[in-house]
Amino acid sequence: MNQILLSCKEATFLVEKQMVCPLTFTERLRLGMHLKLCKVCNAYQSQSETMNKALEKWVNEGMFTKKLPSRIKLEILQKISHK
Repeated sequence: MNQILLSCKEATFLVEKQMVCPLTFTERLRLGMHLKLCKVCNAYQSQSETMNKALEKWVNEGMFTKKLPSRIKLEILQKISHK
């Protein structure tokens, strides 16, 4: 049974993996079963898809050429280093 059911960690990995390459039949089956049972991972998949679409739009509109201000970069780095 353990080979059929995914952990949430495995499920979120497959959610992200499917954004960049096709899943195998077994991976799709196992992920689908997990998502039917787990509301948290289902929400994670929805949020991940939304973020992916927003990033694609951002890149396609040429926003990637704009640079983040140094002040904002420093704030992000400080927040990351304190966690």
